[in-house]
Amino acid sequence: MENEVQRPLADFPVNIWEDIFTSFSNSDLGSDKLKEKHITLKETVKESFMASRANPIENIKFIDTLCRLGVSYHFEKDITDKLEKSFDCLDFNQKIRQERCDLYTVGIVFQVFRQFGFKLSADVFNKFKDEDGKFKAHLVADARGMLTLYEAAQWSTPGEDILDEALAFSNAHLEEISSRSSPHLAIRIKNALKHPFHKGISRIETRKFISYYEAEEKCDSTLLEFAKIDFNLLQMLYRHELACVTRWLPEAPNGIPDSMKHLYRTIIDFYDKLEDELEKQGRSGCGFHLKKSLKSTSNGYMQEVNWLKKDYTAKFDEYKENAILSSAYYAIMGVTFVGMGEVAKLDAFEWLSSHPKIRTAAEIICRFTDDITSYDFEHKREHVATGIDCYMKQFCVSKELAVHGLFNIVSNAWKELNQELMRPHSFLFPFLMRILNLSRIIDVVYRYEDAYTHPEFLKEHIVSLLIENIPI
Repeated sequence: MENEVQRPLADFPVNIWEDIFTSFSNSDLGSDKLKEKHITLKETVKESFMASRANPIENIKFIDTLCRLGVSYHFEKDITDKLEKSFDCLDFNQKIRQERCDLYTVGIVFQVFRQFGFKLSADVFNKFKDEDGKFKAHLVADARGMLTLYEAAQWSTPGEDILDEALAFSNAHLEEISSRSSPHLAIRIKNALKHPFHKGISRIETRKFISYYEAEEKCDSTLLEFAKIDFNLLQMLYRHELACVTRWLPEAPNGIPDSMKHLYRTIIDFYDKLEDELEKQGRSGCGFHLKKSLKSTSNGYMQEVNWLKKDYTAKFDEYKENAILSSAYYAIMGVTFVGMGEVAKLDAFEWLSSHPKIRTAAEIICRFTDDITSYDFEHKREHVATGIDCYMKQFCVSKELAVHGLFNIVSNAWKELNQELMRPHSFLFPFLMRILNLSRIIDVVYRYEDAYTHPEFLKEHIVSLLIENIPI
């Protein structure tokens, strides 16, 4: 037919997982004996954590271990209480600024405080600078200290130049440091350079750190066993949930017409049903905001369709405004709020719809991190101009300079996101963490390759997270 529309087709790779996730059953949720062991170990670990320590810095190091082993969520209130006391203690703040408090210790303390929203001043690193304002050369000999400096710098907020300098300094030396470190430490350093802990997917980082921790001489065997069982139980839960979702898909409506209008209606119908469920839970009004987010995404897509049909390359500022919509991150954030249960009431969705700063930062991270790594694949077919194309047009620069420009935009957005995680919070912390974790997923999936399109780049992560359990 003469008027038949020819869609630009992409050469997407085949599904490497097939139906593997539908094979998981309820029996995979763990034995009662294992769950009882988990409860017993949890109480033992809590007793150890709550036991009075003369040095509060040792408490914070223990908290860091709990976080990296992925079990800190069991003790969040106790952790926050301890950190509040130390953060407000003049003696503690003086102690970490003393010369005998080394780089490794200061780096851990800084990370832990910021991870829980306490904005410890970056001036704690001033003592590690020489008279010329540069980080002291002898620090390079401290492998663990350099690693914690690098990890601490990931928590930079706008205007913290010393953390930018710390990142550049540590990044310049860590590769060489890893080559002369023990195999155990070298692996940790290389992993941090590839995926910093703050920007990694929490459960994947947990899986890695359990291996690191097991190799340490001062490993707490009880804590290690608790972390392993906790990881395996959560993995079983993820398997069960994924199996339920995967089995639901074949039951979805078949034969949906190609017409976008009908597809849109089908999605809206689904959201209507979701809204009914929310109202039954006493969460009336939430569905309105979910549909609002979907319509916002749809408007962004339609604008891109119009630009493609007109062969129009927007100015970067114009592209950025629309790209935030077409990233679909607003809609995704809203859906994740639904999964939080009754805590996510109407006020949470109203807050998200008000376009808080943390949402804007996350949308920028999502859109432009994606644009950078998916550029070559998308240009193998007819495609709307991407962020790189629009940046090149507006600023009359090469592709390489455009990529550099987008990297800087993403880096600044991470700083803005970090700032919004600091107290006092604009909204309840669990909701801020949802947005942070979505940004972490983007960083892992798109940092080096478009792993969303090419799943082989995520295969190792999927296997460790969902398929292979940890031997106990």
